[in-house]
Amino acid sequence: MKCPRCSSMLSPVDDDGVQIEVCAGCKGEWLGAGELQQLVERHEEAFTPGEIASLDALNKEIFTAENCDHDDLNCPQCVAVLMEHFNYGDTSGIILHKCLECGGIWTDKDQLKKVEMLVDGWKECLNQDLDKYGSILKKVELKEQEELDKAVSISRFGFVNAVLRRFCEE
Repeated sequence: MKCPRCSSMLSPVDDDGVQIEVCAGCKGEWLGAGELQQLVERHEEAFTPGEIASLDALNKEIFTAENCDHDDLNCPQCVAVLMEHFNYGDTSGIILHKCLECGGIWTDKDQLKKVEMLVDGWKECLNQDLDKYGSILKKVELKEQEELDKAVSISRFGFVNAVLRRFCEE
């Protein structure tokens, strides 16, 4: 396959047990459908808090690029199919390109490492977020369940609904 950015040939490389294609010219990386998720799930390297914090400034800079930097890249696997760009995690500022035909993802130089650092930061903050927002999330979950219960009421008698729901769950 050829690089969608510089047209150099892509070479297979093993990254955490997942075979990806890397461009020798621009150092971009091609990930087949589902490979980004595999890499993020398998990723074990822990970045320092300083490295993760350094992403914040970079993300703000890149985030603005999403609005003004619309590369038109063709999928290296599907050849004539234009890939769409998207902001990884919606607000990370890491702009990736995805082929809607084959599901492959193009990352420019060092973007895969940035994604891994970002995910490490999310994992690191998960317990803090649960401590901070857990009770609120529980209230939202209970409210949604109440609304769902009302929406699927079979009888106007609450105990009949409860018995019927238990019967349906078994």
